[in-house]
Amino acid sequence: MKKEEIGSFLKTDPSIQEMRRYAKMLGVHLKRTMGKKDIARALSKISDKDVPVSSQTVVTVPSESKRPSKPVNVDLPRTYFADSITLHPVNPYWVYIKWDFSKETRERLNELGNNLFVRVSDITNIIYDGKNANRYKEAKILSEEGNWYFQVDFPDADYIAEIGYYTGGLFVGVMKSKIVRTPRNTPRFADQETWVDLSKGSKKEVKVSTEATGVSPSIRSSGPLDNPSSEEFIKSISKSRSGR
Repeated sequence: MKKEEIGSFLKTDPSIQEMRRYAKMLGVHLKRTMGKKDIARALSKISDKDVPVSSQTVVTVPSESKRPSKPVNVDLPRTYFADSITLHPVNPYWVYIKWDFSKETRERLNELGNNLFVRVSDITNIIYDGKNANRYKEAKILSEEGNWYFQVDFPDADYIAEIGYYTGGLFVGVMKSKIVRTPRNTPRFADQETWVDLSKGSKKEVKVSTEATGVSPSIRSSGPLDNPSSEEFIKSISKSRSGR
């Protein structure tokens, strides 16, 4: 292989991986710490007598079209046309609901007109049958909106989301999410602690006093009882971050 061929290869601005493969084919030993400039200098120093006879073959230089393409900004589709609804706890007092509809479901719901609702229900410590929620909040929506934020009343509680409509004063659910639990708003304290005496190799269980911690493990705080929209969630987060 002639020096001109190596120079032509370097003029194609190959990637460092391509340069390492090229050098390996020529029998050039490279250190792991070498960068592109170092590898280019090592290849440029090769003369005809330095190249093994076995390498006197045609070298295929990767074309520009085969190299990895640059990242392209692509907008995600607004819908995947599949029935789904998911409920995500954001923090102890906020949950986020996201949904999507198939074409058939969307057509059926559009026939209802302005009668579609998204609902989040507190179902802590009960077997939910669709009607016996401890409490719920709901908002009238359009099928294409796709997501909604709700401020809930209690941390460390079980919630479920539903989308449905009213007929004859009764709520009819179309889709239902899995049950999620909001996180606690206080540390979790154990009822007992294990104390180990290293000198004796013994251990004992000690009951923890809530007076020592100053916090009762059974505390449950209630958040605001209003029914905010997604925009109000952004305002609430911004306010908590700014400290005002």
